[in-house]
Amino acid sequence: MAMNIKYRAVKAFLLVAESRSFTHAAGALGVTQPSLSALIQDLEDTLGLKLLERSTRNVTLTEAGEEFLLRIQRPVSDVEEAYRSALDLSAARRGTVIVAALPSAAFGLVPHALAKLRVAHPALQARVIEAHTDELLQMLRTNQVECAIGPLSEAASDLHFEPLLTDGYYAIFSHGHPLEKRKRIRWEQLLAHDLVLLAQGSNARQQFDQGLQTGIASAESVAPRYDVTHIITAASMARQGLGVALLPRLALPELNLDGLVARPISAPNARRNIGLMHRRDRVLGPATRYFIEQLRGVIGEVERGLLPLD
Repeated sequence: MAMNIKYRAVKAFLLVAESRSFTHAAGALGVTQPSLSALIQDLEDTLGLKLLERSTRNVTLTEAGEEFLLRIQRPVSDVEEAYRSALDLSAARRGTVIVAALPSAAFGLVPHALAKLRVAHPALQARVIEAHTDELLQMLRTNQVECAIGPLSEAASDLHFEPLLTDGYYAIFSHGHPLEKRKRIRWEQLLAHDLVLLAQGSNARQQFDQGLQTGIASAESVAPRYDVTHIITAASMARQGLGVALLPRLALPELNLDGLVARPISAPNARRNIGLMHRRDRVLGPATRYFIEQLRGVIGEVERGLLPLD
């Protein structure tokens, strides 16, 4: 025989039992005190038991009320958690995830996660914003995005950073280039050649400039022969023999390297940690949480497809 369990009546009893106040319970449930009393009376009539003793000042539980409370607290909590989880799932299916990422991460990492996300939540939409590190941090702090993928060179108390993988840099050049005979390259060995570097403002360019600076004795800065914005442009120029492009290894699997040679930069300062960032004081929405779940799941696959660090 099926039982007609009335959630609002059970919830009303729980609220009264926990607060020992009809006033507080009615406010929490969003009903008037007479309506709350009617719910309790209906529950007691259905069970055929007196659950509460109410005086002008106090509310106490009967012996039956104490036993009923012990039996229903956990089940009701589980039902409510399941309901919230279902609402989150529904919101994620209808929502949009906005991801800000370093260009190399947007190029070599984010699509893998979005492909998995599409299978798990096919109706979920996504927007990917490519930006330099400073812009990523600014977007996080101004609530333009919930999460970002990139390096965090200095600890920030307001941001959570979860390392995902270690990235490195490669010298990319055409076949027949004098550097082709080397298995790995040091910064100073690049100075004699025309360089194709990513634009000022990028995290990669900052590391290139600092690394190349270690290879010269004077205080003068190293000026590239070509300064470009996009990774694909740098690779294309290297293919035409215009110079040596310095590119993040995270982006290389997605590039067409036909006609090109790739050699790792061998130096401790030619590496960086790519991670997931979000604000510590912000609760992530369901769409973002589902994206992050898929992102974590593809890291191993992405790493297996990368060239060695050294």
